[in-house]
Amino acid sequence: MLQIGISDISKNPAIIDKLDDVAEILNKKTKKVKGLFIPNKYLDAFDEVLKEIEYQKFKERNKTLSKMSSEDDTVDDTVLDGIEDAY
Repeated sequence: MLQIGISDISKNPAIIDKLDDVAEILNKKTKKVKGLFIPNKYLDAFDEVLKEIEYQKFKERNKTLSKMSSEDDTVDDTVLDGIEDAY
């Protein structure tokens, strides 16, 4: 798989426009992959996966808010009721 450094993208943002392949975005100093670049033409293939990731992050953020509110005793655990039904 093609690898592109974060610094390469910041020095030459037009590199993204030229990419026609899936690439790993890499922090070259730490050798850690920070993300993936997927060309827009493949978006349909990843649509369901992206929706699931967004939903899981949504639930995670709202559980954190629910726990913070519960600690203050101002809101009970029913804050998340019905959220799963909406998705």
